Amino acid sequence: MAFWNLNQSDHALAAIDARTGRQWNIAQLSRDAERMGQALPRMGRKSVGVLLAQNRYESLVAYLAALRSASTAIILLDATLNPDLLNALLAEYQPDWIFTPRPELAFAGYRQSASGEPGLLEREHPLEIVIHPDLALLLSTSGSTGSPKLVRLSLRNLDANASSIAQYLGLNADERPITSLPMPYSYGLSVINSHLHAGAAIVFSEDGILRREFWDAVDRHGCTSFAGVPYTYQLLLRSGLLTQKGASLRTLTQAGGRLEEDSIRQMQRLAGLRGWKFFVMYGQTEATARISYVPFNQLASKIGSVGVPVPGGSLSIDEATEELIYAGPNVMMGYAECRDDLARGDDLNGVLRTGDQGRKDADGYFYITGRLKRFQKMFGKRFNLDHVEKILSERFGSAVACYGRDDLLMAAVEQCENTVKATEAICQIFDLPRTAVKVISIAKMPQTANGKFDYKHLTESIQEQETATIWK
Repeated sequence: MAFWNLNQSDHALAAIDARTGRQWNIAQLSRDAERMGQALPRMGRKSVGVLLAQNRYESLVAYLAALRSASTAIILLDATLNPDLLNALLAEYQPDWIFTPRPELAFAGYRQSASGEPGLLEREHPLEIVIHPDLALLLSTSGSTGSPKLVRLSLRNLDANASSIAQYLGLNADERPITSLPMPYSYGLSVINSHLHAGAAIVFSEDGILRREFWDAVDRHGCTSFAGVPYTYQLLLRSGLLTQKGASLRTLTQAGGRLEEDSIRQMQRLAGLRGWKFFVMYGQTEATARISYVPFNQLASKIGSVGVPVPGGSLSIDEATEELIYAGPNVMMGYAECRDDLARGDDLNGVLRTGDQGRKDADGYFYITGRLKRFQKMFGKRFNLDHVEKILSERFGSAVACYGRDDLLMAAVEQCENTVKATEAICQIFDLPRTAVKVISIAKMPQTANGKFDYKHLTESIQEQETATIWK
């Protein structure tokens, strides 16, 4: 049975609020999702809604209500997204309804739903639209940039990946994961989907992973699994928390970018000492989350690898470009960049060109060797640097070139008068810590012979720009 089709007679535990300790069983969750589904606007056609999600039970209810309804598709966004970026996205897609766990929020052109459902807003003057019957969910590919480019997913995509992840992680109804990642982030959502598939109870926490309250909840509720991006594990290893906390944990997973090999070795040793299974995984939102994984008992001999394909999928290497190609039922229908794209069908037919270059070893394990596209993964979120440049050039009124690495966003701003304010603006817009941003001012942007920004020159000259301010 698909994970969203909940059994109304099942009294097994489904969700726990980490702070209050309140619990809901599967039957209660099913009834709440049914009530919410009945409250969604009836348009006489398929509608599109926005769920401003947080790691709360209410967000889970709204998410499942939409999936169970054949008459709507949802755009899942982070409720903490910068308001300007959020409003730009709403202007692009003009959704028929919005749900937020924060009922005090208001949006121009929307009113409280006639159903009276708290947090549910409906558009005052809905616009006509055609939405493909298979479209169920739209996720952002670009971290906190608010890019209008979204991934179009079907119920089949969601079900296939949830089932696949549950299979290779060996999930069952005894599992109890904690929401260590944001629900709107494809990795965080996949944790929820796969554990719902397994019939497990999910502990919803909004606390950061360095907060005492988070680890108190892990211990109090007997959490069995934890998911993190590279930055998560770097912080936890430095803090020593993983040597002291999490006595009930059994499985730890890592995805969302490349974790340094030394950190993987530390985690592999720690997992051995504490009896954990530690999985290194690779994925993309375009594949509904997971593409490959390293079996925990093979990690020591395959450090640096992204592993083998998830069950039901396959990987290959394009001989001409060395691009990694994935095929499977979890591959998205395609992208949407505007409201009209919601009518599109399946553009990819189950085949995804990942944009990453790779190689395969003699044992069939894959390794990432480079990237074909201009994007950067920071703190588990992917940033399209071209889109970041567009936002910043409009904000600063100057030419901006962005480049860097997965732990540092470099922004070269032409004739920037105040790198302090520029740094603060970037951190605020994209929700990045100051240690992850470096702004330099240059007199004139270097260009290639065809008039494009010369990123190679900028990258090679980083060492010459050490006088630029790095804010901590």
